[in-house]
Amino acid sequence: MKKSLAVCAAAIGTLAAFAAPLSHAREIYGQIGTEGVGIGYAEPLGTRDNLRAEFNGLKFSHDFDAGGLHYDGTASIYHGGFYIDFFPAPNTVGFRLTAGALVGGDHVDATATSMNGTYTINGIAYPTFGQSIHAKAKFPTVRPYLGIGFGHTPVAQKGFSAFFDAGVAFGRPRVELDVPADIVAEAGQDNIDAEKQDLQDKADKLRFYPIVKVGVTYRF
Repeated sequence: MKKSLAVCAAAIGTLAAFAAPLSHAREIYGQIGTEGVGIGYAEPLGTRDNLRAEFNGLKFSHDFDAGGLHYDGTASIYHGGFYIDFFPAPNTVGFRLTAGALVGGDHVDATATSMNGTYTINGIAYPTFGQSIHAKAKFPTVRPYLGIGFGHTPVAQKGFSAFFDAGVAFGRPRVELDVPADIVAEAGQDNIDAEKQDLQDKADKLRFYPIVKVGVTYRF
């Protein structure tokens, strides 16, 4: 998270450098959506283009099943976003096309739970030996983003306005499965590998991360 904040700060500093000839067009904004709560800064490059940098954060718990195991998971979504907006007709409508990237260490941590003292691994029940199985799905540090939206218009007047974004970020999560040695010895490595593949198959469904957000911006 600290690394992501540092990257965001550096990017905002870079954007500020562009601001010298366009200081009247600076924009700050706040937002909420599927990335959590965020803040950002936008700087026009002209009448049709924007550069934007922002930071968003969200943390929530979610339980799920994968293979024969039930997991209690926690998703930590904290990343920076860096975008360029293109407005086909900025003087007519605030519609825009957006391309960019998410930069951060988004991940999901999970622990397998057992109600009867056994874990079902690849269809067979094995004793837990009083130990826990841990899993982690890590998204790539950089994920490309494509989307559309309304607002952040370069030719907008100073003051408050609203905006909307909808798009998708792409990045295949990589799964790690930490199984205690006693359970591996009992179940066998092949069964553990099969359980990990089931978990990876479930994580692969998250490789397209939908992003929808709304917010309020202030131009000065």
